[in-house]
Amino acid sequence: MTDGGSEEFDPRDFMTSFRVIAAGVLLSPRAFFQEMRRTGGMMAPFLFMLACLVIHTLIVGLLHKDMALIGRNLALGLTFPFITAGLSFVLLTRLFQARGTFEAAFRVNAYAAAINLLSWFPMVGVLLEFYRLYVITIGLSTTFETKPWKALAALVLIVGLYIVLASRLGTALSGGA
Repeated sequence: MTDGGSEEFDPRDFMTSFRVIAAGVLLSPRAFFQEMRRTGGMMAPFLFMLACLVIHTLIVGLLHKDMALIGRNLALGLTFPFITAGLSFVLLTRLFQARGTFEAAFRVNAYAAAINLLSWFPMVGVLLEFYRLYVITIGLSTTFETKPWKALAALVLIVGLYIVLASRLGTALSGGA
């Protein structure tokens, strides 16, 4: 597996780097992930993800004025990319025998947070979540050097798991059996 190219968020040049990375992910994800570094630590992708999350949460907060929603957005936005990266890594390397690292999977999920910059738009948010799945599929298939259907299959399994867990949690919180 190659280290990829040089695409990396640089917090020292925040505005330019943020704009270039976000545009690359949103407008040309295949080219972006082909050039994305696979190694080098998780701090730069984490900071990019955090910036996208803060922007998204501030906009949602201003629109809805719901502190519980803001808290959920922050908590889920900070945890799910790590969980999804871990599950993606395990499924792709164990089930599909792909080659990759947790770091590469996290980088893909962190940079896919660029979708958050637009997903707050009413009616468009759901469609953008499907685009997020496409972006992550492209990113994982590129960084794990595997077929896109394998990356998509791993994501479908992960989304299915999230749906089942959310359903169970909802039932438990509502006092159902």
